[in-house]
Amino acid sequence: MRSDGLSRYHTDFHEIQQIGTGNFSSVFKVLKRIDGCLYAVKHSTRQLHQDAERRKALMEVQALAALGYHENIVGYYSSWFENEQLYIQMELCNGSLSINRSSESITEGEALQVLLQIAKALKFIHERGIAHLDVKPDNIYVKNGVYKLGDFGCATLLDQSLPVEEGDARYMPQEILNENYNYLDKVDIFSLGASIYELIRGSTLPQSGSQFFNLKEGKLPLLPGHSLQLQNLLKAMVCPDPIRRPSAKELIENPMFGKAQRSLISQAKA
Repeated sequence: MRSDGLSRYHTDFHEIQQIGTGNFSSVFKVLKRIDGCLYAVKHSTRQLHQDAERRKALMEVQALAALGYHENIVGYYSSWFENEQLYIQMELCNGSLSINRSSESITEGEALQVLLQIAKALKFIHERGIAHLDVKPDNIYVKNGVYKLGDFGCATLLDQSLPVEEGDARYMPQEILNENYNYLDKVDIFSLGASIYELIRGSTLPQSGSQFFNLKEGKLPLLPGHSLQLQNLLKAMVCPDPIRRPSAKELIENPMFGKAQRSLISQAKA
């Protein structure tokens, strides 16, 4: 709230439509009045009365501000408290990959593009000591053909100096469900592998049952029509032993991404 009592959100932005909702927040497509540009503004849906609640909410802002710009991370512009609710102004994307999950599976070429670009985002954040801890299709966004990692609401530090709150259990490895936080960067690798597997198979991962536990054990059913090279890479990413999972850097350097890299370059030149 501004010093004159007016709402900064309603003064600075024209709200167009709601584009997302979660357990504790909503996201709106807005027009900023002063520059005429479109943005996404996320704000908490309940008031943050306690200091602990505010600190937890601010972890997302602090992570985004510390990271700075990367083309495969949803851009951060500003944040503020208003009426004891946190507002975060972010880059507006075309949508997330969750929109596609109920319709049809993605091709192997598309899967490789998602995997490569989000691996680049993970390499960037891991090198800066941050783990995302909620990598899933809902949090992978698309803008003009570029895939971007967003929603850092569960982000924490790799050195475990901050509390750990894991994201969606369907994409979490067994070690973090057992509260073993020694390899938080490898948690993101497992989650990305599970996400790519879900996108290829074209249906959401189970929340319980034998398939849920099979994934935790690194058991992936064969994906008909897809290369063994990709399937073996996904199996390595969801290996139950976090030490044996590839790092984000190792993923990017995998030879199978040579074609995907060339495709990106040709798209940029087109």
